[in-house]
Formats: sequence, structure tokens, C-alpha cells
Amino acid sequence: MRLFIIITFTLTLAIPAFAGPVEDVADAERAFAKAFADRDSAKFFAMVAPDANFLGFRTLRGQDAVAKGWSRLFEGPAPFSWGPERVEVTADGKLGLSTGPIYDANGKHAGDYSSIWQKQGDGSWKVIFDGPGSAPAEAGKVEEGFVKADDGTKLFYRKVGGGPVTLIVPLDNYLHDQFRQFANIATVITYDPRNRGRSQRAKDESTWTILQDAHDMEAVRRELKVEKFVPVGFSYLGLMVAIYAMRYPDRVSRVVQIDSAPFSKFANMPREAPDLGVPEAAQRRLAELHAAGAREKSPKEYCEAQWDVWKYFFVGNPAHASRFDLAFCRQENEWPINFDRTQQHIGGSIETLGITAEKLQAIKVPVLTIHGDKDRSTPYAGSVEWTKTLPDARLITVKGAAHMSFLDDPVTVFASIRHFLRGEWPIGSVPAK
Repeated sequence: MRLFIIITFTLTLAIPAFAGPVEDVADAERAFAKAFADRDSAKFFAMVAPDANFLGFRTLRGQDAVAKGWSRLFEGPAPFSWGPERVEVTADGKLGLSTGPIYDANGKHAGDYSSIWQKQGDGSWKVIFDGPGSAPAEAGKVEEGFVKADDGTKLFYRKVGGGPVTLIVPLDNYLHDQFRQFANIATVITYDPRNRGRSQRAKDESTWTILQDAHDMEAVRRELKVEKFVPVGFSYLGLMVAIYAMRYPDRVSRVVQIDSAPFSKFANMPREAPDLGVPEAAQRRLAELHAAGAREKSPKEYCEAQWDVWKYFFVGNPAHASRFDLAFCRQENEWPINFDRTQQHIGGSIETLGITAEKLQAIKVPVLTIHGDKDRSTPYAGSVEWTKTLPDARLITVKGAAHMSFLDDPVTVFASIRHFLRGEWPIGSVPAK
């Protein structure tokens, strides 16, 4: 039984990679999960076959037993969510296997489900077997330390897992806890770029550039003796990993971009007027601290108050703002008084890059671009452009998600990445045309 009972742009997209019975089963699984999320028990149980078997601590045999056993899970908010990562259908098109991740109400990976679907006489699909599920990956021992960039700047890293595929993910301070779930299939290396997180603040400000960030990624790879890997870049670092792939093509096997900054300049994004759901108390506290000069006098407290407001800007659903972890405010590099200077330098360096569509043809490996269609920070249209321009790229649109799409919809984001790491395009990925 699942959980052991416990992102304004119009485009035409090509036909999904998994059209046909596979997509039908994936759609059925998504509808099943949506009914659960919407608390629509009637629709949910209608998708359970009369002779279904749900395997948990005890086996629930038949639709009535499933309804009785699962009814309590419809009391209050949905305790977990799930979605398909892998779907396979028998040659006769009558049975489909669906597996994928489960996330708890806080967006934390809680395990994986497995279900078998049966095609009905009317063409619909119903669950015939569900479970048993599996526990989340045991990350095991976490190695951590510092590696030196070419100029001697110390870069903090953490390494976990021992799988055949290696991921290198910048922004350890934000993303380590999100990506350690891949430790069962990959070796996961997260690190903080210079001037970020626990890494050293470089004295030479001329090195505070996105190109230097790409060279620093190479230093991480070299010092940790990785031959080939999958770089994963979130936000402006989505642009950086593409730069890395152009500069060091022999070192990458695939590339993942999440809510990436665009490679070409877009018109200023409209700032939304609607209420983002920020509590008045949080807004008032930030205003008071700002008026008192806390940005300089009490930088940690100011950081926490600022992000307690800003986090609502980065999610599409205000309810998901609670998933935003403010622990990074303990790190001096992340205090606004320091962070803002770093980002001003990075932003200025991006303005002078001059990346063209022609230059991007140098990236020959598959690129998976994931973006929330409600992103208020980096334009969703930018990821459409990435997908249209790169030689071998596909796009996953995270509907209703903002800049941190993995907080709004971890199921779609991380199931897509996991499938991509297996060497296949994920369900729902499409090439733009």
C-alpha cells in the first residue's frame, strides 16, 4: 500500500514520447492521484477494480475492502501524493505497470509505489493490484569536505550514494536534501559555488562570474575524480551547466536544467499584482527590521524575515511556502548584505555572455529542461527556447508551479529526473517545435 498506509507563453508541442497505451495508463495514474489530492473519494474508488488487491501490512481484497481500508485517508488534507515515473504495458495492451515516487505532505520523499492497471471493456483503466511499496533510499554515509578551485578558493561539497551514474549539483545549501533521494541509483555530489553556502568567499571580485562558476564545477569534478557525470542546474545555474557542457563536452553524459535562466535576453517579466498569500505579520516584521537597519546590524535575523516573505514569490501555491527551508540563513554568504553583491556580479556577467543558438549546437548530449509555467523569476518561455534550440532536448512543464517547481510538485520534477537518469526520456517530456 502506498506510503505503507502511512511552473504566459503559447507554443505548439510535438506529440508526447509515450503516446498510446503507456500514456493512457500514466494519465489514469495521474487522475487516480488527483482524485486523492482533491479528496474525491467517489472518483478515487470508482477507479479501483471490483476484484482489486491492495497489498500493505494486510491485503485488502476487493473494491469494498479497499474503500473501507482507505476511507480514513480521506479525512483532512491529503497525507501524501504520488505520480508515475515508469509505465510499461503488455503487448496485448490489457495490463499496465505503473511505478513512481511518493511524497509526504511536506514534500519529502517517503518511498515508492507500484500498481498494476487493467484495461476495461469500455476502454477505461482500473487498478487491479497496488503495492507493496518500497521505503525511501537509504543515503548511507555522507562524505563532506572542501575542494580547491584553480585560484585556491575552497568549495564545500557533500557526496552520498554509490550508483553508476554521477550527479553534480551546485547549491548544496538548497538542494542536498532534495537530491539525496537519488542515492539508491546514483552517486550524488552537491556543492556550494564560491560565495555561496559554506564555500569560501573569493577575495578577487573579478572571479564572481557565471563563467568562473563553470570552471569551478570542473574543479569539483577533477578533484573528486569523476570521469563523466550529469550536471544539474537550478535557476541561473541552469544556464551555467549549459556553459559547462559547451566548455567541457567530453565530461557530460546528460544535462538537467530546473527553472533555468534563459540564454537570450527576454523582455522584463511582468510583476504580478495579485496577493501571493504572504501573511501580514511576516510583511510587517520585515518592514520593521528594514526600518531599524537590521540588514546590516542583524543580518541573520533579517535574512530569515526577508525569506519568510519572499518564499511566497517562489511557489505557485501559497500552501507550499511552508516547504521552504530557511536554514541557509545561518550561512554568512546567504545574508542579503552578502548575497545581493554576489548576485549583482553574477547578473552582470550573464549580460556579457553573448551565447547564441549557433554556439549551443555544441551541446550534443540529451538535455532535460524542467520549468514551472507560473515562474515569476525566470521566464518559462526561456525554457521553451532552450528546448527549441538545443540539438537534443525535451521539456517537462510543471503546471501551476513557480520558480521552485520542486517544492510545488516534487512528484513531476523528481520522477522525471529519475527516469532521465535511467537513459530514457521521461513520461510527459516533449520537444518544442
